[in-house]
Amino acid sequence: MLLKYVGAVRGVSAWWALLFRAVVGIMVVWVWFAPRQLVNFKRAACSRLLVSRGILGAFGTAAYYLTLPVLGAGKATLIGNTWVIWAAIMAVPFLGEHLTLRKVIGTLLALGGIVLLTGLQGGDFSQMGLYELIALGGAFVAAGTVVVIRQLTRTETSATIFASQCIYTCLLALPFIFGTRMPDGVEMLLLILAATTASFGQLAMTEGFRFLAVSSGGAFQVLLPLSITFGSVTLFDEAFSMAQ
Repeated sequence: MLLKYVGAVRGVSAWWALLFRAVVGIMVVWVWFAPRQLVNFKRAACSRLLVSRGILGAFGTAAYYLTLPVLGAGKATLIGNTWVIWAAIMAVPFLGEHLTLRKVIGTLLALGGIVLLTGLQGGDFSQMGLYELIALGGAFVAAGTVVVIRQLTRTETSATIFASQCIYTCLLALPFIFGTRMPDGVEMLLLILAATTASFGQLAMTEGFRFLAVSSGGAFQVLLPLSITFGSVTLFDEAFSMAQ
């Protein structure tokens, strides 16, 4: 909700929001976990699997932040969170997890929902715009990220895993902020608040995947698009068709 407000209402570039998320995330990890030696920044920046997590996470988050102001909080979040479906499918060959018949049926229903959500009823792909494609591409990247996170939880702390995303998100966002308007004081406070809540949410999700299968952990994430869609309709007057 905060990102939608600072992006669409106050006109702050999504790259600033992305940079704040990365920098604040590093600070949260530094203050909260470094004193207890639960984070290793060198490994987060250099370990092969952690670098993969960092780069994938950076591009997936960037896709979400860029589409939020354009598509609206509800639609961007709904499309972006289809990673739950793709991750459950990817976890079968890469992690050896099993898809039960119930999960297969649920996946097919979810795929049908995506078709309705993105306006592709009747096979009219002309209604699939650039930002919808970016959001969907970000969902695929996020799915790959979750599969990598699930692997990393076997050997790394949640703080180190999250730090890898913050480091590479910062490197991705930095070149793009030049030439954009710098946020004012109020906007900086809002960006810090958004980044702080996102940091603790990401850390909680990462810790959850330490104990849950990808398909089970991802199911809980459906609460995010549902709650944001409700908020976007009530707070920002976003319009959804009956089919969506």
